[in-house]
Amino acid sequence: MARVREPLFVTGLGQQVRGLRTTAGLTQAELAERAGISERAVSDIERGLRGRVYPETARRLAAALTNEPADAAAVEALIRGGQLSVPGGALDHATPEPASPASTSDQWAVLRRTALIGRDAEVRTVCAWLGAPNNRLVTITGPGGIGKSRLAAEVCARLIGESRTVLFVTLAALRDPALLLPAMAMGLGLPNGGTVGAPGLARHLRGRAAIVVLDSFEPVIDAAGEIGALLDQVADLQVLATSRAPLRLRGERELPLGPLTVRHGGESDPAFYPAEHLFLERARAARPDLEVNEITRAVVAEICARLGGLPLALELAAARVRHMSLAALRSELDRPLRLLAGGDRDLPARQRTMRATIDWSHDLLAPQQRAVFRGVSCFRGGWTLAAAETIVRIDEESGEDLLEAFGPLVEYGLVTVEHHAASPRWKLLDPIGDYASERLVEAGEEAATRRRHAGFFAALAEEAEPHLRGPQQSRWRDALREDVDNLRGALDWALASSDADLALRLAGALWMFWRLEGAFAEGRSWLDRALSVDGARGSAQRGRALWGAAWLAYQDSDDGRAATLATELLGIADDRPDSLDRRNALTVLGHVATARGRADEALPPLEDALAIAQRTGSAWHLAASRLNLGTALVHTGAVERAEDALEQAWRAFVDIGDRHFVGTSLVELGYAAIVAGDIERASLRFGAALREFAALDERWGLAEAIDAVATLEAARGEARTAAILSGAAEQAWATIASRRLAPDGAIAAPLLEDVRASIGRAEWDASLAEGRRLVLQAAVALALQQTPVPVEP
Repeated sequence: MARVREPLFVTGLGQQVRGLRTTAGLTQAELAERAGISERAVSDIERGLRGRVYPETARRLAAALTNEPADAAAVEALIRGGQLSVPGGALDHATPEPASPASTSDQWAVLRRTALIGRDAEVRTVCAWLGAPNNRLVTITGPGGIGKSRLAAEVCARLIGESRTVLFVTLAALRDPALLLPAMAMGLGLPNGGTVGAPGLARHLRGRAAIVVLDSFEPVIDAAGEIGALLDQVADLQVLATSRAPLRLRGERELPLGPLTVRHGGESDPAFYPAEHLFLERARAARPDLEVNEITRAVVAEICARLGGLPLALELAAARVRHMSLAALRSELDRPLRLLAGGDRDLPARQRTMRATIDWSHDLLAPQQRAVFRGVSCFRGGWTLAAAETIVRIDEESGEDLLEAFGPLVEYGLVTVEHHAASPRWKLLDPIGDYASERLVEAGEEAATRRRHAGFFAALAEEAEPHLRGPQQSRWRDALREDVDNLRGALDWALASSDADLALRLAGALWMFWRLEGAFAEGRSWLDRALSVDGARGSAQRGRALWGAAWLAYQDSDDGRAATLATELLGIADDRPDSLDRRNALTVLGHVATARGRADEALPPLEDALAIAQRTGSAWHLAASRLNLGTALVHTGAVERAEDALEQAWRAFVDIGDRHFVGTSLVELGYAAIVAGDIERASLRFGAALREFAALDERWGLAEAIDAVATLEAARGEARTAAILSGAAEQAWATIASRRLAPDGAIAAPLLEDVRASIGRAEWDASLAEGRRLVLQAAVALALQQTPVPVEP
């Protein structure tokens, strides 16, 4: 801290102790520990509950808050006097010495010691706005650590290069809005700055055509009207402010600054993603011998995505590369606040750790807003207003509704908002969410909040489940996709808390979603874990979970596990003639028999399942049972009877609006045509299925249909095309960690073997490798070229 000088103006003891503590980057607990006093004492002083303090307490506080003996002695004397003056030095960065006409502070130059990355467009925008005299007030807004000050510093450099007069004042150390104008006066180098009011400032600035940069405006935002009045009095003045919230003055041009763009696995050239560029530049500065290759770039991409592209978080994480590997760094990001510390010593204290940066914003919130902030920490990947209103508890007597409480959270950069066509979604970046979660635990509210969260998303999953089999399939699938991280969080909590009913509700309702997404491994994992929770065996929710687990196991080619689960389901099913549990168990057992090459044994359970479905009155279950029976009949050679069942299933699914099973029915109809020797009809059916799955963007269905067209090309004798499409299908299956179902493979295998023999293994393998290199869209396009546009299957 700079040397203490004579008082310039006076404010309350508590407020200024708090300001000095924050400037030093200390929490109340840390200050108490340094001073050897209780945290309660520090809290009482800062809240104004103590007008004076004991001499020993004053001495200890002064020593803890300062670095030099002379500073400590002056601060001690002032504390003992019962009020603390705000000397020029104690304002820290707000009171630089008078400087050249071009700039009142070297602060912006300090900020420019490292390259600005990924903000070229924003710099051009702000410079262009300030290049127009009618733009009197420009505010760069965004959360803490987003790079507002760094961007403003770059703008300063550009404008000074254009011979503009730029005056830079940082307000970060202030807490009292009444100090805004005196701090500006001192920062601008006015004599007796602490006593200069608006008229004196106006006289000083008038006629200079200056741009005053007010950095870190949010602590004094209640005094924003003073800036408006100053702009009115000085016609040629322009102001560039950085703030976590806009000033909300007439004529303000706001530039919201968002995180740097990040990429996710499989996306294009990392050079286009500035988050990675920033991380790697800072990491190489910390560790020049850092090896960068395809593998390390993938790890860096994951780190950047986990940190949400937040520049301060990226810089703090990159500094850790000096002492740890990238892989170790990635593994530590489950609790990012512990990791994101140790910033450069010449940074303001609030920017040396991620926690201090978030503390800075959190301290600006009212109690009700803090409660909302910690409440929304239960969400993963964002939330809607409807979800928050159900889960987050607010004090109704405050008169503030939840939407109003979101406003300051967004303005201070703790929460981001994304505007969708249907409704906005709010989101916490990962490091901020980790901080909010800590506050939720400290408040003793975690269990109740997470229980409400899990209950809300269980209800959403249950509401969506029947719609995944009907005309609203795509809409509800998109809804679940949007909240998939919340659904995972709900599952995690239900399992961790051993709530068997809730875990089974969630896992059982979501199995069809995982099926449609091609996420068999994940769906099976959730279901297996839910079925293993204490108390799960006696749960009324067990039946649906067993059905889902058995079906996913079968479609994942794990016939043994599918049979075990289906047998258990059959054992708990009741004897009612319309028991869906019984129908579902028999269905899976029939499929397993077909997959094992025993289609004749599959017919009795599948016929029984069809009879139960007819008694239930459920059109979907009846159509599915006809599809299942028809698939088995193809493998018994009863192709005519198979086609009759499959066509009935296809037409029923069209009427129901279940496009997924429309596509699946068409694939099985195509295989029936292949067995019957009707190649052109098979082509029509496979082509129709492929187009259906492409419209749904369903990866499992696309892999299935590409494989079917490879079989078609083999039946036509087109060996090379069959090999390329087989390779493409292998790659498509691999991306979802699955493979072609055994019954389909039984039809395809002899046809593929014949054409492979016709061209020789070397050419076949080369064509297969060519197919594996195709991206999914190219593979779909190639398959579509082999099939005519369908009219009627």
